[in-house]
Amino acid sequence: MSSATQDLSSMLSSAGSTLRDPNVVMAPERLGAARLTRYAFSRSLLRTVHSHEWTVQTARLDLDDEGQGEVAYRVEADGHVFHFVAFLQALPEEAHTDRVIADRWEIAAALVEGEIDEPRWTYLRSQVPAQEKARLDPGVLTLTRGNRSVRFFAYLVDTLAKGEQPDPGKVGDAGYIMRSTAFYGNGKYGMRSFRGYDEDHPLATSYRTQFLAAWCFRELSYDTVEHCARARGGDRAVAFGPGWRTFFGLGNATGLGLVPYGFKHPRIVNAWIGIRELALARVRQLPGTPEQIARFRWWIDRALAHFATGTGDDAEPFLSPAELVPIAARLREGFDAVAERDLPFDALMTWAMTEHVELAELAVALLVELDVANDDDIDALLSVDESADVELAMSIGQARLLLEERFDWALGTALGDPATASEQWVYSDNAEEPRRLVRAALDHGGHDMSIGIASLMHALYTELLEWPEDSILGEVAATHPEHLQAIERLFVSDQPYGEPRDNPCAPTYLPLQIQRFQLAQYGMDNFKPKSTDWLRVTLFQGAPRVGDLDGGEFDDAWVLPPLPGAQVGGNP
Repeated sequence: MSSATQDLSSMLSSAGSTLRDPNVVMAPERLGAARLTRYAFSRSLLRTVHSHEWTVQTARLDLDDEGQGEVAYRVEADGHVFHFVAFLQALPEEAHTDRVIADRWEIAAALVEGEIDEPRWTYLRSQVPAQEKARLDPGVLTLTRGNRSVRFFAYLVDTLAKGEQPDPGKVGDAGYIMRSTAFYGNGKYGMRSFRGYDEDHPLATSYRTQFLAAWCFRELSYDTVEHCARARGGDRAVAFGPGWRTFFGLGNATGLGLVPYGFKHPRIVNAWIGIRELALARVRQLPGTPEQIARFRWWIDRALAHFATGTGDDAEPFLSPAELVPIAARLREGFDAVAERDLPFDALMTWAMTEHVELAELAVALLVELDVANDDDIDALLSVDESADVELAMSIGQARLLLEERFDWALGTALGDPATASEQWVYSDNAEEPRRLVRAALDHGGHDMSIGIASLMHALYTELLEWPEDSILGEVAATHPEHLQAIERLFVSDQPYGEPRDNPCAPTYLPLQIQRFQLAQYGMDNFKPKSTDWLRVTLFQGAPRVGDLDGGEFDDAWVLPPLPGAQVGGNP
């Protein structure tokens, strides 16, 4: 294991009983209630931008009256220069789609390293709009694309052009101006791989390139609207006013493509959750000073105002903002009841775990706001070694014990029923996305994605029960190669929070739950499912704009913004 993996492992081991039980934390319904915390990737990016004094400036804004053309933002970060370049066009409404297989997008963009001369611009113009058909070089770090909001872009342009601010009743449920998808990176289409970054590179932290690109994409949405408004309204046009100038985030949508990652990378998942759970454990031991009490109450009130100014739109199986209002109010009542106790945050969390899962996970997210861990230390913990030494000389008896210790949740008799693995996951050549289908309906033809970890571990355990205890695991591997993946997984899964307690091959499996967990870790919110398989979300809603972080104080408390006009109160 890498030193970061070892450090996190030792930290989790030392925390011991102060941590929440992995079988509880990794339950599907709890993953499906996760919320972004201060350690989400969007939050840590902006703190880094401010603390390291990165600068972001508009390098090119060459748009026509309809917002078509080219835009570039220049980023200077720790001695490196980057550019977020975007190529914009207008498409008819019927051409808009959230699908990654679309062949036309209104915005095609990339984050590239280095200066851009005219030959470089010519190259980027030819390749970035091509997206999946592009052939890029290692100077390109992230590739993305998206569309304007069909419902709100034109309305916002018209409103600002007339010198007015948006009507909350008309755009309050949006949360975004443009909607992105597919932030490609890590070597795809010839881009630089994650291993291609030097250790001290400013974007060497997990997902830093993607979220720098997303933040610039969100800025692009504001600049495009305001440019079009000026072109239409002339001197009468105005920019977004207070509240509105940071209210809108960047829309995004995700589907089944996100699911395999959550099952294939147990040590990364453990790092994401372990960092959060360690932070929660530290906060639970805080004494509850007047300042800490006031700060936490402010966060509850902010969440309540955010939900109260949201919508009641159907969000099944999640709760809509309107349905979260009584949840947040109940949390405030629960805290009032324990605020005077010794260790009030611990008392609150103990009580919250007996309440609705959405209440408990909201409490987790808001309590973690009180943690003050160093961002550089957290970034280091996110870099983990995913390899493992497979001990083929281990006895069958020892291997059974290890399985019972690490996968007790997957060894029940129910998983022996073929019906529990009746679904299979395959990679679609046509759609270039994962697909889930009935196993008996189609021969996977070698395109299967083996992510049914629960079934794999159950099958290995069943096999080991047939062997003498003093036999060795290598004999099983040699005679039954179908168990090789499970044998390797047994040794990779040596951390408490790496394995979702779920079976993606079961007919009742609900992908939305692990999708929400991953999106929350990225820093997304406003979960709006559109089916059992995909949902829309918002990123950087309420966040500072690129010019807001140049010097001065930075307030990290930008998440959960209320609709402009709502009164939240002062920030203690």
